[in-house]
Amino acid sequence: MSSKQLAQDDFERAYRRGFWRKLSSWLTGERNELLPFDAVKDRLPLRGQHYIGIKQVPIEQIVGSMGRYRDFDRAFLPRQVRTRGRWVSIDSAHHEEIILPPVELYKMGEVYFVRDGNHRVSVAREQGQEFVDADVIEIEVSVPLTADIQIDDLDLKAEYAAFLEETNLDNIRPGVTIELTLCGEYERLLEHISVHRWYLGEGRGAEVPFEEAAASWYDNVYSPLVELIVEQQLLENFPGRSEADLYLWIIEYEWFVREAYRNEFSFQVVSRQFRERFTDSPSRKLVNILKKSVWVNNLILEQERQEFEARTQLTELRPESQVRLTTSGLYNKLLEHIDVHRWYLGEQKEREILFSEAVLSWYDNFYLPFVELIREHNILEEFPGRTESDLYVWILEHQRYLERTYEVDIPVEVAIDHFTEEKGDETSKKSGKSLSEKQNNNLV
Repeated sequence: MSSKQLAQDDFERAYRRGFWRKLSSWLTGERNELLPFDAVKDRLPLRGQHYIGIKQVPIEQIVGSMGRYRDFDRAFLPRQVRTRGRWVSIDSAHHEEIILPPVELYKMGEVYFVRDGNHRVSVAREQGQEFVDADVIEIEVSVPLTADIQIDDLDLKAEYAAFLEETNLDNIRPGVTIELTLCGEYERLLEHISVHRWYLGEGRGAEVPFEEAAASWYDNVYSPLVELIVEQQLLENFPGRSEADLYLWIIEYEWFVREAYRNEFSFQVVSRQFRERFTDSPSRKLVNILKKSVWVNNLILEQERQEFEARTQLTELRPESQVRLTTSGLYNKLLEHIDVHRWYLGEQKEREILFSEAVLSWYDNFYLPFVELIREHNILEEFPGRTESDLYVWILEHQRYLERTYEVDIPVEVAIDHFTEEKGDETSKKSGKSLSEKQNNNLV
């Protein structure tokens, strides 16, 4: 059999394997695509690049491509028949033992992206090679990238990179690893550092540089608690989570205990009690508390709700009211809405408005009509687990964003339509109508 016929058979086999991998990824939900180089480069801050030279690179660590990421899957199996000609030509050369030039790769962290030579990598992998000769340029990034990285991980990696950029911890504490598994959590670590910085400044009577505060926080707050987590082997009870995750959960729990019992115990007593519960044997009760960090968040949320009701007396003024939020911090936004509404009422009526009067007016004339619109549009169906109150806050915020962006007044109905399209189904990116078209239709 000729080398070309062998290569044709190899391509058919590789293409069939690619099909079955695609089907398996559909059934299991596992990601199977190569990473687009530009998507990684654009999301992570780059610290420069340098030429490494020719080296042997493990094919398993080649996870992306500059321009051909749609033509091959994560195992570099062909996904489209249009690659056949080039693929067969290279595979024929392989069967004829013709030496081909090295592929060209970019290196980031521990992974590689193909600049030139996607078909050569695909053929080499199909032929069972573990390494490929490559001409490598390394791009320096601040966060670790390993061969299991997926496109969904990039936002989290970008947040980690921004955290290191702001704290400079990877330079002042070389080898530092603070990896979280949930987006949005690095902001909370920065808040911890800011609070620690304030306490340091109070103790010294002078302002403390942020980098110095970050180093002090890492040495005296974060690391000791992480050492405790490691000693107690708590991570064994939280598969898929990290030491940094548990650090945040424990700190949140400590905060909740102090808030819940502030009238009965001093901070020192609560802290000592908290440490004792962790430094002894890791009790099952404690493990369950940490496993259910949502439970802690719900308790915090419940406290915020009670404070809102105590401030507004809404359940007494309107017993049928059901203002319930699912995200911490939003009750304060409702109070801001009431304060703004109170100011406008005072301007309109030319007198001082009692807070209770403003609460009733806001609820009857603003909140309820808005909620009726939410119900008419059946928006809640697109946001399982959320409430009408959540959507009220989010849509109003979205309306203000649109008005700032387009510098025109945006009707509520247009904001609702735009919000549900943009937030309710971002992945499908509905074609829909443009904002201006929807606005014109709503105004007709």
